[in-house]
Amino acid sequence: MQITTSRLGTALVALEVNCQRNRQVAAIRQALRLIFPIILLGSLADFIDQAWLQRTGYFYQTLHVATWVLQLKVLRQYLRLISAGTLGLAAILMAFAVSFYLVAPVTRQATNRLMAGMTAVISLKFFNVSRPSVLGLRAIKWASANLGLQGILMGILIGLLVGNSYRWFLVRHETTGLTGPFLLMSGWLLGTTALGLLWVTTQTVSLNAAFVSAIQWPFRLPHFILGLLGYSGLTSLYAWLGVLEPITPSGQTVATAQNLEAVLNHAGWQLPHPVTLHTVVDVYANFGGTGMLLGLVLAILLVHGHTQHHAVAWLSLVPTLGNFGAPLMVGLPVMLSPILGIPFLLAPLACISVSWLCLRLAWVPAVAYPLLTGTPGPLLAFLGTGGSWTALVLGLVNLALSTAIYYPFVKWHVQAQAQTAGEVADDDPRN
Repeated sequence: MQITTSRLGTALVALEVNCQRNRQVAAIRQALRLIFPIILLGSLADFIDQAWLQRTGYFYQTLHVATWVLQLKVLRQYLRLISAGTLGLAAILMAFAVSFYLVAPVTRQATNRLMAGMTAVISLKFFNVSRPSVLGLRAIKWASANLGLQGILMGILIGLLVGNSYRWFLVRHETTGLTGPFLLMSGWLLGTTALGLLWVTTQTVSLNAAFVSAIQWPFRLPHFILGLLGYSGLTSLYAWLGVLEPITPSGQTVATAQNLEAVLNHAGWQLPHPVTLHTVVDVYANFGGTGMLLGLVLAILLVHGHTQHHAVAWLSLVPTLGNFGAPLMVGLPVMLSPILGIPFLLAPLACISVSWLCLRLAWVPAVAYPLLTGTPGPLLAFLGTGGSWTALVLGLVNLALSTAIYYPFVKWHVQAQAQTAGEVADDDPRN
């Protein structure tokens, strides 16, 4: 068994190293490293706003924040402005940075690098424009809601397309002037403007909204074990690819309301829907966000030998405890990492299987009470069941299980990082 594990670790480390040396992945990782402080600041502001300053927040209710915090409304406005100016521009920043880092190794001209980044940003904006403002010949308005965490994947794709085209041109036509890059930028912007206009005249939603709508269709799943596992696997996969805002399935509100009504109006704890995405996946398999990221944080802190991992874990601990996992996804990064992607998929599946079994055997009651935003992951089931100690124990068991699943993969990830330390994978334009 040890030999098999060693072979698996060696293979995964080699795969991770090869991915990190790949030109495309290296540019994305550099971009993620660049925006990590911005995502961390925005996530902290969002966490404080939603968990501490809103009536639906966990700390707002438990610590009675309204009684001792002065200028609560002004503070809410301030934090929302920070969140909008950081998280709300995540897709734009990724488009710029990915294109910039793809071009950087093949030209010494800062103008060429910046022009590639700006072209990617403008191209992304053309597909996120308000349809009525275009068709009504009014002042153009941008669909800003699609330019945040939910649009990171689209930002990456646009950055790759623009950056690779600029790179191809500059490798073959290196120039110190502006004529070549100007012609390339003009061609890109004229082309994407035409495509953007074609889209808004034929479609009723933005390109990013259409993408999110398309990936939501598998989530209309019945509440049985395969449906729960399928939902978790798909949401983890999308998050690993860059869709960092959760995909909310339809039909959950009614089941949750019926469960609460049954508890409030009937004796005992007989719920009409004991097994739902909320009572299993949200409560027991998403501590820290999609992928049981709180287990990843604990695994990182248990593994010695990489100070950068520890720094990211400590910096991301507070928002991760409140189930805001974007900083950890970007900072390590978990996104597009072959090694960390495996436990990111497996840990929630293991927790769902254990939790579903316990609920089916009636070892724990199902969650019925509404949960406040920012509630620490291990307390979700305890508070949602009105203080069931068995639910709390199950939550802690799931946390330990997910930490154990992440632990060997974190060790292999540290080894891969050590092997690539000091390397600049994109220095050679022939890569």
